[in-house]
Amino acid sequence: MKRLLLIHDLCSAGKAGMMNMIPILNGMGVEVCPVPTMLLSTHTGGYGKPAVLAVPGTYVEDCLRHYEREGIRFDAVFIGYLGSAAMAEKVFELLEKMQGVPVIFDPIMGDHGKYYSNFDDSYCGALRRLASCADVLLPNMTEASFLSGKPYSDEADDNEVFDMAKYLTTLGAGTVIITSAASGKEKIRTAIWEKGIFEIQEREKVPYMSHGTGDLFDGVFAGAYINGAKCGECVKKASDFVADCLQMKAEEGTPERDGLPFETLLRRLV
Repeated sequence: MKRLLLIHDLCSAGKAGMMNMIPILNGMGVEVCPVPTMLLSTHTGGYGKPAVLAVPGTYVEDCLRHYEREGIRFDAVFIGYLGSAAMAEKVFELLEKMQGVPVIFDPIMGDHGKYYSNFDDSYCGALRRLASCADVLLPNMTEASFLSGKPYSDEADDNEVFDMAKYLTTLGAGTVIITSAASGKEKIRTAIWEKGIFEIQEREKVPYMSHGTGDLFDGVFAGAYINGAKCGECVKKASDFVADCLQMKAEEGTPERDGLPFETLLRRLV
């Protein structure tokens, strides 16, 4: 069984962060070793102000030292929400000591052309440095714009998306996958730059939005990747699963803040 180190936030209610990724990865036959960076009572959309506890970077470091002492090895590392530039720097230092372990990094910091409320350019700078450790970099269109320094547009053409992806490889990232790559009203697109080859996968957009979709995508992608699938296959599998979850949610009509009903669809990933 493959083993993945998951560095991400733990959101208790609302289906986001680790709570989305762990069951998906387990269902895909991956052992998950979670190391939380932030503890939240809920996600930040629709539940009011959550209780939040930032986990010290020393805890993350102590975990990895303990694993090293005990001979615990990982087949891959996934990095998600970090929460501060200090945590990003700490993770960067730790990854430098884990040579040879593939790193998947979702640089979570913004959407729709704006930073999330607690982030700014200094945080982006810390994530840009961390991107140099990524075998696979998974930004959305906004994050790709911030990391590359290129203008954001929700109507960017293929050449503009191509330039962003190509630039991000100069930071040191291996494969670059840009989600929500200038999606239109009817289509949603994902751009892939891998080994000098650029492609865009396109599918019909489900007319529904929900919290936690990015974490579902990340979980399925990471599960397929660690089990040996090619990146294009990983993207398709993840996109299909997210679309199925969104369609089911739209049909149920349950409150958006409750997240997506992915549990009943996990059998599709086996």
